[in-house]
Amino acid sequence: MPISINTKNEMKIIYFWKPLLWLAIIIYALFIPAKDLPIKPFLNIPHFDKMVHFSLFFVFCILLLKPLKKLQLKYYIIAPVFSIILSGLLEFSQHPLSHTRTSDYHDFIANSTGVIAATVFYYLFVSNRKWEKLF
Repeated sequence: MPISINTKNEMKIIYFWKPLLWLAIIIYALFIPAKDLPIKPFLNIPHFDKMVHFSLFFVFCILLLKPLKKLQLKYYIIAPVFSIILSGLLEFSQHPLSHTRTSDYHDFIANSTGVIAATVFYYLFVSNRKWEKLF
């Protein structure tokens, strides 16, 4: 019996190259050893690390919305829910998996806020606009 390969479904993974690449960046940023982090905060901005968390997951959710929309899935539900669950898993696995990093509930809140902001931003300013193709 020959093995049938459904290349149509296999090619759909290509739609997700941007969010997967960004996810690799997120994982690196969240698990980099604490000794390799900058000692002085960038520009002495209060809570700069929270802005980084917000931004990382804002971009991830934005990049995830487009391929899910292209696949005609419920992208306004799937992308934010998946992003928030993933951010929680990554955030709360930092402490057990890294000897130099800790889990922080406030980081999770920043991640989730970034996801919600991304969803609203995509809805208001990206979806069905000319520049949607950039995402």
